[in-house]
Amino acid sequence: MNQLKKVAPWVLPSILTSIAVAWAIDAIGGILADQAAAPFAYSVAVLYDAVWLYALAQETAHRRQGSSARLPKAIGWVFLPLTVAVLGARGLLAGDVLAAVVGALIPVLAKVTLMMAIDRDRTRISPRAQAAIDRTRATTRDRIAVSRAVAAARADETKAAAEILKGTREAEADAVTVTHDAFEAYSNVIDQHPLPEAVAELPGLVSDRELEALLAGGVPDGVPALGTGGDGPPGTGGGTPSAQEAKAANDQAVALLAAQLYATNPPPSKRKFREAMRTEMNARQLTGSWETIDALYDREKALAGPGGGRP
Repeated sequence: MNQLKKVAPWVLPSILTSIAVAWAIDAIGGILADQAAAPFAYSVAVLYDAVWLYALAQETAHRRQGSSARLPKAIGWVFLPLTVAVLGARGLLAGDVLAAVVGALIPVLAKVTLMMAIDRDRTRISPRAQAAIDRTRATTRDRIAVSRAVAAARADETKAAAEILKGTREAEADAVTVTHDAFEAYSNVIDQHPLPEAVAELPGLVSDRELEALLAGGVPDGVPALGTGGDGPPGTGGGTPSAQEAKAANDQAVALLAAQLYATNPPPSKRKFREAMRTEMNARQLTGSWETIDALYDREKALAGPGGGRP
């Protein structure tokens, strides 16, 4: 019974509003159909009445809870005279004055009855209470906005941390893969180019400083010059070096010479490399077997890789 009492005041406004909307759609669509296609004309009429109904619904909701409804009220009062004018013009164009008057009165009656229903149903509160409600709503909206901003920031932070961790893991995996490939390539080179048994150990890699010293005609630091005189101890440039030191100096000089002769673009063939090495070794009074020369050629070729000359 209580529910029926609440619904009863809205029955007449709802019926009058429905009739006014249907009449307005027919009137606006009929007038616009003379200038445009019928589907377009009636779709414009539907949109017009949809805005009007939305303004009425917003005004009802605002006035029910006692909040400000200035914008919906303004839209409703603007659309009311426009709708009255359209319905009156439609009746006059049809040559029926009675239809024009009745059509113009329908939206007015719908608006009046709707306002009476709203005034009866709305909650009446004081301005002070309304101000308190508005402050509470504003504070709540601010808190919600701040909470959403904090949640979004945390989500972005988590996403960024995940991206960084993913990049780190991918970099570590790539590094492991590169290291593995390098060891595989090194093993393949060793398997394909084994050192001959006659060469127990080749001299170490040639540094830039040692290569510059050889090209300048000198002896790198830490390697005694062969045949130099003096009273100093071996290995300091004075005195006669021992057989082991002399052999080490000879082997390192041969390795430096091999690096110099191989560093051409394109690299020499093995036959030309052997001829050049033997000629230069004889000119520099260096000693070394053919096995040593071949092993040095294989090592320089392996160091150069598939790209060509030694970097």
